[in-house]
Amino acid sequence: MKRKPRSIRFKFFAAISAVALVFIGVLLLLNVFFFSDYYMMMRRSELRDAYRSIRSSYDRNADGIATILDNYESQTAIRLAVIRADGTVLYTSFWSMDEETQDPFQLPDLDLFEQQRRGYTILQAIAQNIDLNALRSRAYQLFSVSLGDNDQYLCLAGALDDNADKCLFAYMPYAYIQQNSSLNLTFLLIAGGCALLICLACGYLISRQFTRPLIAMSEVADRMSELDFSTKYEGSENDEIGRLGQSLNRLSAYLEQTIGELRQTNAQLAQEIREKERVDNMRQEFIVNVSHELKTPIALIQGYAEGLTAGVADDPEDRKYYCDTIADEADRMNKLVMQLLSLSRLELGAEQTYAEDIDLYALCSEAVRKTAVLCEGRGLTVRYEDTRVTVRTDGDLLEQVLMNYLSNAIRYTADGGRIEISAARTGSTVRLTVFNEGDGLPEEELPRIWEKFYRTDRARTRAAGGTGIGLPLVRAIADTLHGSCGVRNVPGGIAFWFELSDAPDTGAGPAAQ
Repeated sequence: MKRKPRSIRFKFFAAISAVALVFIGVLLLLNVFFFSDYYMMMRRSELRDAYRSIRSSYDRNADGIATILDNYESQTAIRLAVIRADGTVLYTSFWSMDEETQDPFQLPDLDLFEQQRRGYTILQAIAQNIDLNALRSRAYQLFSVSLGDNDQYLCLAGALDDNADKCLFAYMPYAYIQQNSSLNLTFLLIAGGCALLICLACGYLISRQFTRPLIAMSEVADRMSELDFSTKYEGSENDEIGRLGQSLNRLSAYLEQTIGELRQTNAQLAQEIREKERVDNMRQEFIVNVSHELKTPIALIQGYAEGLTAGVADDPEDRKYYCDTIADEADRMNKLVMQLLSLSRLELGAEQTYAEDIDLYALCSEAVRKTAVLCEGRGLTVRYEDTRVTVRTDGDLLEQVLMNYLSNAIRYTADGGRIEISAARTGSTVRLTVFNEGDGLPEEELPRIWEKFYRTDRARTRAAGGTGIGLPLVRAIADTLHGSCGVRNVPGGIAFWFELSDAPDTGAGPAAQ
């Protein structure tokens, strides 16, 4: 089973707690192993300082020295006594005498109360450990004396004058030292426990404070890994963590922009792929349509030519019929091929254009004349009276536009229907419109009829359904002449329009491309 990873907050808190524990543990170890030695060193130093201070203040006046000794004893745990070299006690905290009375009190002959007896016992023990000759050479001695198993003293004996006639005894019980050490250890344990609790509380608060922005940035990073860039780091720290959060925000914005661009690019690529597939399908369909369109005239030409070769048509009228049919079908194929070539030249920009003044009425009249047979056979009426407009453009290309519009209108107008051709000028712009009665086209198909190879009528008959290149040819001509074309459903039918501006007068040369 996979262990759940511990949070950075827990690790931070654990690190602070560990540091606090180590610190307090080191203090306790130092206290246990080194405090006694340090305390003894300090006590010895106090005894030396007391001796030097009292010696420097001593002026051979017993009352004066007694005052100094009383002050020391009241402020410290040190007990002091002044002893002559012969063992006479001049001053002690439990007995003193005036030097002028010369009434010495010898240590061996004391028989006092218990406290006095104990005090003199300590002084006797100190006196037994000193060497006057040594005191004359180094002023004082530090040593320990023991009156019993649990009754030990740290002592100092030193000369008060250069002759070592008077000595200063200073001593401190070990029990006092041990008591202080025990109290210090107890207090340190209590203080360490309290300090540890305080450190734990502070560590928890500090870990929360320091890890909150890191946890927030972790959440932002998690959202970023899920491609959700809406979450931002909101911290305002002016330090490395704050700068890291701002860098994370900039990274999030950059990734969002980059991924957005990639998505847009992918969408465009997918659209282009779909468009390519659609164009490929339309091209294949176009090839099928063109093959079908060419198949019939080729078959007719082949059949009639074989008939003529075999001598089937002996009658002159039959031979003429055969020859006329062959010529008509060849002309049909030629027109189809010429449309394809013209469309290719226009798309490649290889078509030469010549600007001339074109009378739209005359152009429409000639187009109606050329299609009169088709219209009369189906009872169609073509009106073009509203075309008395002149425009300067390429006449051959404009004629192709009109013939494509008119042929398309004848193909999709019901028998006995009406076709109207009109033109209107607005400033330097002329719009030519061809309207035919009918049901119109679905609105979603209107933009697609200008695409190459697209056919609204899927029937592959010779009577209806073109090759799908007539309207793309019109659009290519519009691009070449810097015009525009379009279609719209109108009440009663559909209207195709072609709009262009007067070409500039360039003389006899080709119009500007």
